Parts: sequence; C-alpha cells; structure tokens
Amino acid sequence: MATQLKNPTELDFVPLSPAIGVEARGIDLCEPVDPDTQAALRAAWAENSVLLVRGQDLSEEQQFAYARLFGEVADRVKPPVEKRDYRADPENRMQLITNRLDDQGRPLGSLGDGEMWFHTDKCYVEKPHRASFLYAVEIPSEGGHTKFASLYNAYDRLPTDIRERIEGRRVLQVYDYGKVEAADVDERLDELLHYWQPMVVANPDTGRRAVYVSRLMSLRIEGMDEDESRDVLETIFDIVEAEDNIYEHVWRPGDILLWDNLSCVHARTDWPPEQNRTLRRVTIRGEALS
Repeated sequence: MATQLKNPTELDFVPLSPAIGVEARGIDLCEPVDPDTQAALRAAWAENSVLLVRGQDLSEEQQFAYARLFGEVADRVKPPVEKRDYRADPENRMQLITNRLDDQGRPLGSLGDGEMWFHTDKCYVEKPHRASFLYAVEIPSEGGHTKFASLYNAYDRLPTDIRERIEGRRVLQVYDYGKVEAADVDERLDELLHYWQPMVVANPDTGRRAVYVSRLMSLRIEGMDEDESRDVLETIFDIVEAEDNIYEHVWRPGDILLWDNLSCVHARTDWPPEQNRTLRRVTIRGEALS
C-alpha cells in the first residue's frame, strides 16, 4: 500500500493511489536539497516505488543533479546488433523520449510514439538500472499517460502454488526495441539484449520482495517447459496488471517522476499522432541481482 509520510523538513507526501506512488509537495528542485530532505525523498521513493514532484522548471543539469541524489547516472545501453537505421545522440546520458523529428525527418529521440506494454528498464542486462527519471517538457492534450504497477503487491498476491513454483528460479528478460510485442526467442539471442534474472528480488532499501517480471520483456522461466512457463507468466502478468494495482499518471509540463525498477513496472498509453510529446529521461546505475 502507498504510505503517507511526514518528515522534519515539512514536506508533504500525498499518496498517488492506494496501490503505488507518492507525490512530494513543498520542494523546489532548482535549489540545493539539504541532507534531511534527501533522506526523506529517498525513504518515500523506496517505500512507494514512484515519487512525483510537480511544477518544476528544470534545466538538463538540474535534472542530472536531482538524479544524482539517488545514485550514479547510468550510461545508455547499446544492443549487440543495431537494427535501427538511426539513433539520436546515443552517447548522451540525457535521453529524449519524443515523437518530434529533425529537419531531415529523423527522430530527435527514442520510443517516439504509440502505446507501450508494461516493462521495467534495463532488466535485460547484468546490472539493471535501479531508478529512472522522466521530466515532462511537452505533453499532448490527451493520452500519452504513464501507468505504474506495483511488483511488491503482485508478489504478495501470488497464489501459494505459483510462489512455490517460481522460488529460486530465473526468468529470461529480452528486449528487441518493440513496444507492444515481445521479442521472438527463436531468433539468435546473441543478437538481442537479454539476461537471465531472478524472478523474485528484494529491494535493498526496504527488504520487501517483488516479482520481477513484465509482459513486454519476460519470456521464459528457467527449468519449465514452454507451455508451463507461458501459463505461469501469463498468470503473473494478469496479477501485476490488475486494475487496482495500477496508478495512471496524467502528465503536466514540469512534472518529474522517479521510479524504482526493482519494485514496479510501467507502460504507456497512445495519443493523437499529430500532437507532440517530449520528455527527458535519465537512469541510475544498479547492481547485479541475486
């Protein structure tokens, strides 16, 4: 359950939904953040998985500074085989998520348009990125929302038989840069970003357990045949994506959202293709999971 918190800096923490997420009010991230406030923000994020601050006017450097309160900024991840014709500014740690194009008709950013299934960032590398930050620059008049689902709650809701069957097992996480279709595991895996991760992880800040799967990226359970693996994963996906386990964020310019990739998954809704949507994305490095 999302938790309402109070702290010595007189910040207000307001739950975003019964399932997941909290909004921090009474802070200006353009100003230096004192140690007590940093600790309060981190505690709220760890417990609630998603931390929102609204009404910010942040430069790229100020967004980086906020991200560094939570860890070391991560590099972008490159696929083993590049299948895209063009990648905008691939070495920049500040990634644009936008459907805008440059004067040559090339994308100015990544994942520019359309719906995207539930997933968790960089689960397909040995050391998944721990946290992700999105800052809203330009928002369409409708759609383009980001949904968050709690992997804490999903683990707690697993039927006993499913929990026992997945305990100690690993799951194959794969990404082929699709948005509404899982990768084809019959392709050569060495051409795709992929990694076997534990199905159950413990949050290092809280000790709480989470089921570490997503519909877009979790493809196969170690030690199960294909039919059993598919049936178990589909059961878990449905538990994760239950309506009462989701917070749907309707963006406003100036919002900055931080989420924990170990304890939640996120998805995106579609929006009118003639309208522009631009956000700035930064991630924080994580550690290998056990």
